[in-house]
Amino acid sequence: MENHKEIELQLKKNFGHFSDDLVQEILAHGEIVFFPEGELMMDIGQKVEQIPLIVEGNVKVFREDEDDNEIFLYYLQPGEACAITMICSAREGFSKIKAIPMEDTRVIVLPISKLDEWMPKYKSWYYFVMDSYQDRFEELLKVVDGIAFKNMDERLLVYLKKSIKANGSTTIHTTHQQIAQELNSSREVIGRLLKKLEQKGLVRIGRNYLEYFGK
Repeated sequence: MENHKEIELQLKKNFGHFSDDLVQEILAHGEIVFFPEGELMMDIGQKVEQIPLIVEGNVKVFREDEDDNEIFLYYLQPGEACAITMICSAREGFSKIKAIPMEDTRVIVLPISKLDEWMPKYKSWYYFVMDSYQDRFEELLKVVDGIAFKNMDERLLVYLKKSIKANGSTTIHTTHQQIAQELNSSREVIGRLLKKLEQKGLVRIGRNYLEYFGK
């Protein structure tokens, strides 16, 4: 019963556009799951059996190749779900992305079978899924545009702006190596670019963190 009350409160807070009948379905089939900061939430090749609706926290989503090279895609925050996970589950059943909570995160998980079942039944679910697809598609286009058309210094600035927006803080807890991995660059290049930004007064570099003062 407590689980139902918590789910109902979280749905009202983060998914207020869901219709009452959809909320009842989610109460009947959903459950709250907790993921500590840094714990792998989804891995590439993992069987996708649930749809996670983010209600608390902040999740970073990556792509990774067979040589463990990573590239940052986007953040997931309360009120959102991972459209790539939805697509993978609907088509093949295996994840194409890696997802890691950047802080303690809580999600409402739903059986993956409900993804298609609810599409024709509930307009609010249909629009939520379609909007999720569109939002993530636009994020992926930005990633492609960044790789194809922007210099690394421009991509680094976009990365920093996304990070402070997602974290709700000008302080980013990360290392030069982590940034390099996520931008598919080298530690030396990122270190050099950050030093230039520091000289311009846009960042302050600390041990395993940096502060960004740009707009």
